[in-house]
Amino acid sequence: MAKDKDVKLAMMIAASKAIEYKKKKPYAETEEILRHVMRAVNAHGDAKIGAIAAATRAVKYKEQNPNAKDKEIMQRVMNESSEIVDLIGER
Repeated sequence: MAKDKDVKLAMMIAASKAIEYKKKKPYAETEEILRHVMRAVNAHGDAKIGAIAAATRAVKYKEQNPNAKDKEIMQRVMNESSEIVDLIGER
């Protein structure tokens, strides 16, 4: 269970960093944002996979809903966190 908590923590941090970067550089490509996020998060193994998934979803949701508040984007990503953790565990 501690492992799932580590993955979810990395996911929260990554989603937050992705949203923050997207606000600073609204025209940044997802790849650029992910490079920034992965340097900032410094996650490994399953936590890294979860962080990438969460950051990608956060960017996607922000692009689809530009007027959504950061809190709403974070909540949406975290609502899917268990699903992401389960998918990581299946591989």
